[in-house]
Amino acid sequence: TGITFYKKPDANNHFDYSYRWSQNGSSTDGGQMSPARPLNMSTGPNDLLGQTFDSSKPLWLDVKAEVNRLGDYNTITLLSVTFELLSENGVIESCPQFCGDCNDPWSMSGCANIVIDCEAGLYDPYNLQRPVDTYRDLSELSSEMWGHPVKYFRVEPDKRSSDVILMEYSLYNVTANADLKIMVPDNAMPTQEFQYDIFGMGFEDFEVHLTQGQFKTAFGLGPSPRSRDYLYFPLMNRMYEVRSVSFADEFNMDMTYWRLMLTKYEERTSNIHTDTAIEQQVDDLVTGLEEVFGEEIKEEIAKVTKPEQYQTVFSEVNDGTRYKIHNDLKIKDTEIRNQWTMISKNCYDMSSIKDIGVEALQYQRKSEMPVDKNLAMTLWFRPTTNAFSSINSKLNLVKGRTGSKGLSVETTKTAITLNINNDAHTFNYASDLEIGTWYGVVINLSNTYNALSTDVYRLDPMSNWQNGQTVQETLASVLSEKVNNITPYGWTTSDKWSLMPGNHEITNIRLFNKVIGDEQHINLLQQYVVRDNQYAHIIDNAIPSIQLRRYNQAR
Repeated sequence: TGITFYKKPDANNHFDYSYRWSQNGSSTDGGQMSPARPLNMSTGPNDLLGQTFDSSKPLWLDVKAEVNRLGDYNTITLLSVTFELLSENGVIESCPQFCGDCNDPWSMSGCANIVIDCEAGLYDPYNLQRPVDTYRDLSELSSEMWGHPVKYFRVEPDKRSSDVILMEYSLYNVTANADLKIMVPDNAMPTQEFQYDIFGMGFEDFEVHLTQGQFKTAFGLGPSPRSRDYLYFPLMNRMYEVRSVSFADEFNMDMTYWRLMLTKYEERTSNIHTDTAIEQQVDDLVTGLEEVFGEEIKEEIAKVTKPEQYQTVFSEVNDGTRYKIHNDLKIKDTEIRNQWTMISKNCYDMSSIKDIGVEALQYQRKSEMPVDKNLAMTLWFRPTTNAFSSINSKLNLVKGRTGSKGLSVETTKTAITLNINNDAHTFNYASDLEIGTWYGVVINLSNTYNALSTDVYRLDPMSNWQNGQTVQETLASVLSEKVNNITPYGWTTSDKWSLMPGNHEITNIRLFNKVIGDEQHINLLQQYVVRDNQYAHIIDNAIPSIQLRRYNQAR
C-alpha cells in the first residue's frame, strides 16, 4: 500500500491540448476539419465549450496532446481520454407504424357455393364453367389478399424499329405504369446474397405470378405482360426486369395468371421514356453506380490523369493553365531538393522583366471566390540580389486582386501581407528573409470555419550536403499565424490570377479549393507531382511549354 505508480503532470512535465471538429462528413468520415484550437474549460467563441453544434448531424471531434515540457530522466504518458456528454432531459415517444386506407380483408361476408345442375339428365364431364369461375375468383381473391404490392412499368415495342431478319425490335417505349399485386410461389423470396461477375453486381432471379384481373384492372383490356417490362418491389427495395413470360398450366386450361421470370433491372438506352413523369419516377426509384460513386470516380480520374498539371506539356497556342507569358520572362532550369527529394526542376526568373506594373504571367483561371467555398495556395520563392535594397522594398508574389476585390500576396524582408478585399493581414517572420534562400508558403482561407492561416518554411541551403540519416531539421518554420472569427470572404473579378515582376524567383504555384491541414504542409510543399489533383484549380511547376513547328509539306 501507499505505492504511487505515476505522478501527475506539473509545470516541468505537461502536455498542451488542442482540438478540432467537423460536422461536414459522412457517417464514416469527418470530412474537412476545423483549424486546431487550444482546448480549455473556457466558453469563448474559439473554445470547445463555447461551440454550438447541429444536433441533426454527426459530430467528429479530434483532441491532440502535444508534449510541451519534459524534465530530464522523465517520461510522460497519456493514460486515457474520457468524453462525457450531458444532454437535457427529454421524453421518448413511441412512433408506432401505421397504414393508410387499408380495408380489413375479413370484413367480407359470404362465400361462393358450388352447385351441380344436370339438365335433361345428360352427363357432361367437361362442362366446368362454374368450377372455372370459382377457380378464377379464388385466384383473384388470393392475389388481392396475399399478393405483394409492386409498381409495374409496361413497355411497348416501337413498330418502326422492327427487324424482320433478326426478328426483333430495336427500340421500346415506356408507355404506362401502375400499382398492382403479384404472388410469389410458396412465398419463397430470393436470398439477399449478391452475385458478382465480370459485368458487376447482381442478385438471384426468381419467379412470380401475375393474375389476369390484376393486370387488366391496371392497364385495361388488350395489353399483356411482355419481356423487358420492369417492376419495383418495395418489400425488397429492388427493381427487376421481366426476362420471360409464359402461361401457367392451370385447371381446365383456363388462363388466369402469367408466370414471370424476373432478373436484375438494367437501364437500357433502347428504352425510350415518352412520359417525363414516368421517367422521373424511375429515376427516383433507381440509384445507379454514377449516383453513388460519381463524384469519387471523377476525383479518381482527375487524381490519376492530373489534367491541371500535365496539360502544360504541349499546346499549340497556350498550354491550358497559363494564358499568356511575357516575352522577356526567363524560365530557368533550377532544381530544388530537400535531402535529395525533388521539389522542382524549373523556376520563373521574375527579375528578367524590366516593365514595371506589367504582368509577367497570366493564368487561364479568373480570380473568383464564392463566399461559401474555401481556398488554399502554395508556392516557393527565393529573393535575389537587390530584392530588399531599401526598407520599404517588397515583392509581389501572386496577384488576384483588382481595386478592393480579390486576393494578393506581398512580402518584405520582415513580413508577409495578404490583401483580401478591403482588409490587409500582415504577419511578421521569426527571422528576416535571406537572399538566395528558398521559402515555401502555405495559405489557407476557410470560409467554412471563418479562419485564415499563413505558414512559411525556410529550406536549409545545406540540406543536400548532410547525411541522409541526419535528424537535423532542413525545412524549418519561420512563420505560423492563424486568425479566427474572420468574416467570410468572397469576390468576383474579371481579371485572371497572375505573377508580377520583381527581384525574386518563384515556382510550384498551386491553387486549391480545399484547405490544407497542418500535418500536410511539408508533404504538399515537397510534391513535384501533385497527388490530389482533383482539388486543384492551378498547378504550375514553371515547366516550359513544348511548341512544335508546323510544316505544310513535310519532306
